[in-house]
Amino acid sequence: MLKVCPLGSGSSGNSFYIGTNTEGILVDAGISCKAIMTGMAENGIDSSAIKGICVTHEHSDHIKGLRVLSKKINAPVYASAETLEAIIQTSGIAASVPLHEITQTMDIGGLGITPFDTPHDVPHSLGFRIQAGERTVGYATDIGEITPTVWQGLQGCDLAILEANYDESLLAVSQYPYYLKQRIRSNFGHLSNLDSAKCVERLASTGTGRFILAHLSKDNNMPHIALQQVQMVLTQSGMTSGKDYLIQVASRTMASKATVL
Repeated sequence: MLKVCPLGSGSSGNSFYIGTNTEGILVDAGISCKAIMTGMAENGIDSSAIKGICVTHEHSDHIKGLRVLSKKINAPVYASAETLEAIIQTSGIAASVPLHEITQTMDIGGLGITPFDTPHDVPHSLGFRIQAGERTVGYATDIGEITPTVWQGLQGCDLAILEANYDESLLAVSQYPYYLKQRIRSNFGHLSNLDSAKCVERLASTGTGRFILAHLSKDNNMPHIALQQVQMVLTQSGMTSGKDYLIQVASRTMASKATVL
């Protein structure tokens, strides 16, 4: 039984636990160590189950809890070489914590973890395809567009965790400076709700049945707006919630109920 536990996902911090009650991985540690442990406990999982921490990239909302957490549980960290270098330079991570570059499928916590490149404004960010027996989970946030590589990483997954970062109309009227709005909209920024909806519709039409919308902006999105926009596209494609797909929005500030596969 595979659990997918959103522990917090948004512009303020991101972390997911994926695994069983006894072993698995953490994807990102962008919330506090305390919040990670509390969220896992709420889903019936002890922090000792974390056998590895897979980091997508070095922005603070993905690593700010890493130093304390990795020291407490002494779990190895996996990321691209460029991300590992940035972690060493900026996070204050203990020298005793094992750091591993991940470039191909690796067995971590009883799961097959396959990295894939994602388009974001850092030297080398990653998404992850996670295999547990016959079940597969795809994880892709902080992506400016759905590249062929991202699509390959997500296609055919039982569950896709996909960014729905901003609502275009809210971003347009936000107090963000022009350069930041352009960065968010760029091909190395973030996915809008509509971008995410188009990808979800394509994935659903090829067999993916479960979705978690993740990494919503605090200022430029709302959970009900993201959900409505994605469901509208799916409805227009003739799909019915509960029959053809199940979808949830990960909470920005607290753990969400685990999805069980």
